[in-house]
Amino acid sequence: MITKNMKNFMSMASTFVEKNKAGWDHDAWLNFVSDVQKSGMEMCDDTKACAGAVLEAMQRYYKTTMETSAMSSAMTEVSDVTIKFLKDTKGTWNHAEWEAYIKAMQEKGMKINEEAKAYLGSLLEASKQLAASASMR
Repeated sequence: MITKNMKNFMSMASTFVEKNKAGWDHDAWLNFVSDVQKSGMEMCDDTKACAGAVLEAMQRYYKTTMETSAMSSAMTEVSDVTIKFLKDTKGTWNHAEWEAYIKAMQEKGMKINEEAKAYLGSLLEASKQLAASASMR
């Protein structure tokens, strides 16, 4: 489920969200897709939709936690913990595992309120769908 392509994508997505301060236009999105494709990843329409959902979830999380110091590092940590979680759970988890995911985020210094939890849940689901897409295998 989790491949090098997925790890590369998550890294690129984190950098994109942080660089654009969670605000971008359609041209920036198209440039992002182009950069992802140049890195060797195929981006069919379904994969683009999943990638967009991942970026949107990262964007909402970023906006919720903007006061976190070293936001670039924080976005990388979010990606790393998410990828590890998806790999460890093989894309299926229970409530206790979800709570462990949130605790792992907190241990990395993330401020987690209810809104942030909701956005992390969206990020996790979107990342799961992206990882499952044929282009990320």
